[in-house]
Amino acid sequence: MEISKENRVKILNEIQFAVKKMKEEKDDKAKLYYFSAIYGIMQRIFNTEYSGDLIFAHFVLSSTYNNLNSRLSNPDTVIRIPEDLFDKLTNVTEELKGAIEKNRNLYEVLKRYTILGYITTGNGFYLYQKGLLKI
Repeated sequence: MEISKENRVKILNEIQFAVKKMKEEKDDKAKLYYFSAIYGIMQRIFNTEYSGDLIFAHFVLSSTYNNLNSRLSNPDTVIRIPEDLFDKLTNVTEELKGAIEKNRNLYEVLKRYTILGYITTGNGFYLYQKGLLKI
């Protein structure tokens, strides 16, 4: 990701704080609240320093947030959130931090976010139950 060192540090600090809070929280809504700070910092940065990678990451993270938030806000007796989904969300967020620190391609990490969000949809949960979609 081609961004200034200063902005990279801002993102990394935000992710570090968010992960710390996500690990401390027991409530899924609170974990999701702290997760939202990550795509927020990315948007604030790409508003002043363009990066296609940041826009891509922001889009995936905000979409993941929206899927999870929608399922939390509208619980369903059929389409349930897997018990460990929010732990996996925290783990993937730590992976994102590592990829940004090492300036690696974010595609694989972002793909994992997409799967986490997709599991909260009807078809995603069905595929998860069949064992085709793994978190």
